[in-house]
Parts: sequence; structure tokens; C-alpha cells
Amino acid sequence: MNPVLVPNWDLGKPAAFDLSVTSTLQSSALLEASVTAGSAALLAENRKHKNSSDKKCDELRWACIPLVVETYGCWGAEAVAALSKLAGRLSVRNNELKSKTIFSLYSRLGLTLVRANCRPILSRLT
Repeated sequence: MNPVLVPNWDLGKPAAFDLSVTSTLQSSALLEASVTAGSAALLAENRKHKNSSDKKCDELRWACIPLVVETYGCWGAEAVAALSKLAGRLSVRNNELKSKTIFSLYSRLGLTLVRANCRPILSRLT
């Protein structure tokens, strides 16, 4: 999936949001995921930082922010921080409570991910 480019993310510095979904049932994460919520997301965030996209972001002087969600709905720490910052800005812009904006943001993202996951399944049925 291509990253989402955000031109003015933090103090005018651009960012690339790299969205991915990871499974807590994969063999490399299963043991830790059975004990610690979010551990599969943390592993995926670390993998994202080790790959070449971080290097490319550094060259462009962009922040590289992995937005990782586990298949059972737990978001990674970096995603939670980024979405909280985004919700804060949206709540001020829309003159509403931040908690309401966060709820709306997570609801929309969850629905979008469900729809995206259903498309390939439905295409096999037709």
C-alpha cells in the first residue's frame, strides 16, 4: 500500500503515513501477542522502521509514521499517537470535543478497513 502523504504534519514538517494490518496469529508474533496486547503491532512498526521507507523519508526530511492495526483491532502505539494528534487538530477545527472526534476517527477507519478487507473476498465469489 502506498503511504499517505501529509504536507504539514508537525511544525510544517511533512509526514508519510504507512498504513498496514498485521495478524496476531502469525508465528513470529503469536506467543507475545497471547500475553501482551499490541505486541504484533509493535513488531510491525519496528519492521516498517527497518525497511527502506524510513531511509527515503530521511532523505526527503519527512517523518515516517507507521499506522499499524492488528487484525483484532488493536492499534500500534505510533498510530495511536498520530491519530490522537490528528483528532486534536480536527476537534479544534470543527469546534467539538476531542473525545468525540477520536471516536469518529476510529469508527471511520475501522469501517474503511473492513470494507477494504471484504473487497478481495467478494471478488472471488463473483
